[in-house]
Amino acid sequence: MVGSRSLDSRPKRSGGARVLEGGRTPFHNQSIYRHESMTPWPFAREVLIFDELGSTNDVAAATAGAEPARPSPFVVWARRQTRGRGRRADDWWSDEGSLTFTLVIDPAEYGIRLDQQPRIALATAAVLIDAVAALGWRDPGLGVRWPNDVEVDGRKVAGILPERIDTPAGPRVLIGVGVNVASRIDRAPPEVARMATSLGALQPEPLGVEHLPIYLAAVLERFPATLRRLADDDPTLAATWARLDLLLGRPVRAAVGPRNLVGVGRGIDPEGALLVDDGREIHRLFAGRILR
Repeated sequence: MVGSRSLDSRPKRSGGARVLEGGRTPFHNQSIYRHESMTPWPFAREVLIFDELGSTNDVAAATAGAEPARPSPFVVWARRQTRGRGRRADDWWSDEGSLTFTLVIDPAEYGIRLDQQPRIALATAAVLIDAVAALGWRDPGLGVRWPNDVEVDGRKVAGILPERIDTPAGPRVLIGVGVNVASRIDRAPPEVARMATSLGALQPEPLGVEHLPIYLAAVLERFPATLRRLADDDPTLAATWARLDLLLGRPVRAAVGPRNLVGVGRGIDPEGALLVDDGREIHRLFAGRILR
């Protein structure tokens, strides 16, 4: 039995990945296909690519639990995800232009302590934004909306869902990621279209589905160094998420347990806590939901 819990509260490996065609996983009846143009992949030892899945995190958790000998890191990528979820079981809408994947890592392999794991979402957000710059794509001000979203001009571009699971081989961390790369937001439900945009919409020329593997490769390439920085408590990583903080100096309403905290954002500290000034004191939030 694989147990999981969300991470929303308090050595580099090189070599190419195997992209599996067929193969036995707990979901081996699903279609897995080979994408020759982007192999080998950076960082990941294996990339399992599915035409359609309910949730990449669910498949990644089941695979890691049922196959403890499977080498990590590995990736589960769904060309289409039908039951994606965000924090607190919120649904995540996606289409064929969305990049939805889960990266599975062994935290011990990279020296990541338990207390550092809640910062993985912030570190991943920094990776997603850095990959945009590395590809030379236009970035008009992408930033981090604590605790786990990437936004621009108040519109969501990406969401991150880290989860820790226990497996027969020890703990694993699942880093679930959904990015609107070439998503047709105009075809999204109205409640999504009002609050979302895509990387393609920010470019002079639109992006297509052919850009998804290119962006995924750029993201994976940046993970080893970022995980090392996280494990080392590198102050430059904390400075990066502090610089990207979209709530800094802005009004904040946070649902914290049974109450709402209202104040002004005063930054994200090196331990990943959101600082909120309510006029009487500065609160450090390690968990909570930022209300719009």
